[in-house]
Order: sequence, then C-alpha cells, then structure tokens
Amino acid sequence: MRWLGWIALSGVLLCGSAWGADQRSLQALTAPAPATLSPLPAEARAQSIKFVRAAFQLKPEPWAMLEGELDGRSYSETLLVWEERQIDIDQAVVSQVVADEMSAAHVPTDGASPSMFSQSTGSNLLLGVTVTSMNGRFCRACPTGLLTSAPTTNWAGAVVLDARWELYSPLDRKVVATIETRGGYNSPKVGLAGAPERLIYEALRDATRRLIASDDFRRVVTAQAGNGDGASAKQTAIVLPPAKTSGSLAEASSSVAIVFAGGGSGSGFLISKEGYVLTNQHVVGDAKSVKLKWANGEETLGDVVRSDSRRDVALIKTDSNGRLPLALRAGATQLGESVFAIGTPLDDQLQNTLTKGIVSANRVYGGQPFIQSDVAVTHGNSGGPLLDEKGRVLGLTVSGRAPDGAPVGLNFFIPIDDALRALALKSAG
Repeated sequence: MRWLGWIALSGVLLCGSAWGADQRSLQALTAPAPATLSPLPAEARAQSIKFVRAAFQLKPEPWAMLEGELDGRSYSETLLVWEERQIDIDQAVVSQVVADEMSAAHVPTDGASPSMFSQSTGSNLLLGVTVTSMNGRFCRACPTGLLTSAPTTNWAGAVVLDARWELYSPLDRKVVATIETRGGYNSPKVGLAGAPERLIYEALRDATRRLIASDDFRRVVTAQAGNGDGASAKQTAIVLPPAKTSGSLAEASSSVAIVFAGGGSGSGFLISKEGYVLTNQHVVGDAKSVKLKWANGEETLGDVVRSDSRRDVALIKTDSNGRLPLALRAGATQLGESVFAIGTPLDDQLQNTLTKGIVSANRVYGGQPFIQSDVAVTHGNSGGPLLDEKGRVLGLTVSGRAPDGAPVGLNFFIPIDDALRALALKSAG
C-alpha cells in the first residue's frame, strides 16, 4: 500500500464529515470477536477449490483513520479518502491466507490463478472475493501502555470489511453460489511488524473463516460420497430390464428426445421400455413436469420423478409408446475409442444431430468421474447420450469448454454407471 501517497491524496484532516466513515466512528472502530475455524466433517467430500482473485469496490469516500508517527511526520486522526490506486493488495498473500484457512478446514485447494475465473483451470470450483466495504483504524509508533525500552514502530489498529464471495463452476460455466461475510481484525496493543496491509490480510482471514462456516458454502462444496441430493440413499432402487436394440446408431436416434422445461430445453434418452428417460438436472431445473419431442415429431408429457443436482442427473417418466430403450454399457471407456453424441444443438430444427469423436481422457473432478471427448456438442446437447460404435450408452452430455465463446473440443460426459448410481437405478443388462 502506498501510505504516503494516500495522505497526499487525502490531503487534510476531515472532521465531522457528513459522508463516508466519520472521525468518531473510526476512533471507536473495533472488529467483532474472531471467527472460530470450522473444519468440514470427516465424512464429507469436498470439491477442489482454486482461489483466483481479490478485488476492492469501495466508494470514493473516507474509509480509514491514520494516527502516529510516519517517516518523521506526526499524524493525528487524519481521515483517508478512498482512491482505487491507494491499495496494492498482493494477490499471492491473499491466496496464501485463503489456502491456509481452507487447508485447516480440510477443504481441498488447487493453488491460485492470475485471472478471475480462468478457463484453463482443472479445479472443480473457482473462488473470488470482492471487498464491498471496509473501514480501518491504523496507528504507527503509537503508545502501547506497556513498559518497553523503546517505542514500537509496529502497526496497530483494527479493520472491518464486508466481502462478497463467488464460487464459480468451470464445468457448468456459471456462478453456483454468492456468499456475503463480514470479517475483521483487532491487532494486539504492540501491533504487527511490517506493512499496514497486514491488518487487512488478517481481516480477510477472518472473513474466509466465516465463509467456510456458512451453510451455503458447505452445501456447494461438500457431498456425501456416492450421493448428491441423497437420492440413492433415500429411494428404493429401480431395476432396468435388459434393453434390446438393433445396434444401429441410426435407430438409436429414435430413442432420443428434446426435453422442454421452463423456458429452456435440452436432450434426454429412453433407458427402459417402461418410459424412463435420463437427462441432466440442469435441463429440468425445478420443473415437476416436462414436454418431450421425439425424432418423429410426436410429443409426450413426462414427470420428473428423481433428480440429483450434485451429479447433475434427472429421471423422467413418460409414455414410451413402443420405442426401444437404448442399451447401457457400464465400465470404463478406453482412451481413443470412437464415440458418438446425439442431441439437439442450438436449435430445435437441428434435433437428433449425430456427431463423432474419440475418448480423449477419463477425468476426476471433486471425486466424480467424467469422460472427456472431442465429439462436437453445444447448448441443447445437455442430457443427450454418448454412445459407442454399437449404439450402447457410455454416458450423457453435461458440459463443454468454450474459451472466448469458441468450442475447443473439450467436452465432458457423466459415465452412465455413475448416473444410474446417483438416481438409485440398477441395470439388469
């Protein structure tokens, strides 16, 4: 932080200011009692988090008070008016502060990235924080009230700040949680050695602990192993009889439908002759009923009977009207094997588009397996099947990477056996 620059910019003692923090409130500024670190339960599984950036969005008004001796000059209750260039927070230090608290709370972390929400990360969740309000009381070489042989040159005081945290999922390409916390720090009487921003870093540490303790944070980053919303643990298993298909990719297309829910749409596919259709949870959202449009133009209504937001899968019950379900192939995919995706990319007029690619890798994110492939998919393919050369389902489309809006062949699919497990479905085939 450029403290002398701050003083030059702030210019004068501002007493009784009618805007921003005033002298009286800053004189009495005291941070709340420090938060207690709350580790995650041992049985919880946490998604890996990468902290990416801290930003400050403060109003151009008085925010801190400076007292004491600094470079031979004496300052007495000088109010500092916020200017963006006044602060030069070290992102590496903030990242280390957050990483330390996450590690102590047993939350897996994955280092730091130089830019907020970078598309190049392999982490499950990216974490950024914006400080929306901050007040400080800083005093250097101030009386400590202690018997010392020489006056201290440490920085003492207090900082209180409001922080808005955002958890972003690169896989889903959206912010999955916004959490607000208030943190603070009261220095010991002897102060802290080094630069005054140490008080701000410690206030951010306290805000991080409050983030970890919040219910919303724990809901997003943790899950019971093998469950999502608990569907497989709470619901009776549905056994799917063996599916008999011709093995033709062309005929497999007749078992794939557009799923209309709310104001959007995705894809889904038939997995049993009883009319069970598998799709993504983010396709159906909160809908209890949906409309399906099949390749021949026929439309049917369906009920959402099960869903798991953690695994992003949902089960729809509809009338199959004699359609053959797709055969399911459990087990690992092989690197380099040919795969095919069916779905409705971008526009309903492109229903049941078939694309071809290969298995690029088998990945694990946050303890969950994914199939990576270069097979072309985009918006509207979500929930559609990923098939092998015999027309058997290997997985279902969940997301793709498109840095700067341009697809790059990095697409991800939920393995079919993992999708079935999350919804308490068992294949007899």
